[in-house]
Amino acid sequence: MASFFNYNVTPFKWHKVDNLYQIDDKFTITFDDHKDRYIVTILPGFRTDGGSIPKIFQWFVKGWTDDYVYNSVFVLHDALYSTGCVHRLIADDMLRSGLRDIGMDRLHASTVCWCVNTFASNHYGPDNDENDNADFVRFQITSL
Repeated sequence: MASFFNYNVTPFKWHKVDNLYQIDDKFTITFDDHKDRYIVTILPGFRTDGGSIPKIFQWFVKGWTDDYVYNSVFVLHDALYSTGCVHRLIADDMLRSGLRDIGMDRLHASTVCWCVNTFASNHYGPDNDENDNADFVRFQITSL
């Protein structure tokens, strides 16, 4: 398991379409692991269901809020899953690290990741991308 740090995101807006959130603005998420810097650019048109948290459990963890930084962690995970540009377990680790970096406590972040590993792993990769998001993601790694 890697550790990712220095999570930064540029502001973005979205609107709701058919129970999904569609991204309206191009935005960038950057973070590093002390060796490489990861730059993920999300283009307008990307669609996500947010954290895929069933309503009954949203008292424990919100699936989407009015906070673009919080939402960006779930957008990042969906982007990594839809493109398959990193291994599924690395994408899940980036989710957990992103949640921790924005202030979520270990229990909540780990629970989210356990649920993803248990229930969402079959959505990994471009062949399983129900929203055809791969064309709306640019992924770049540079050495620090």
